[in-house]
Amino acid sequence: MNRIRAARQSLGWTQNELARKAGISARTIHAIEKGRPCRQATKRRILNALGVPWDLRDEYFQRVRSVRPVAAADEARSA
Repeated sequence: MNRIRAARQSLGWTQNELARKAGISARTIHAIEKGRPCRQATKRRILNALGVPWDLRDEYFQRVRSVRPVAAADEARSA
């Protein structure tokens, strides 16, 4: 299960309640709980609302992976 959803449910909150407390839309909460990426500012708002320290963000949000390594991208540009 998604850690954001688990934390929200452990507090007894609906998506709408978390959205209101975080100052973002319920639609955004829904998308994040489905695994969609979001901006750092959005992550901060959600974690603050849940009372989770910023240091634990990687446990609650998936890290975005680049499509190709940076070195390969640099080589492709110089070729």
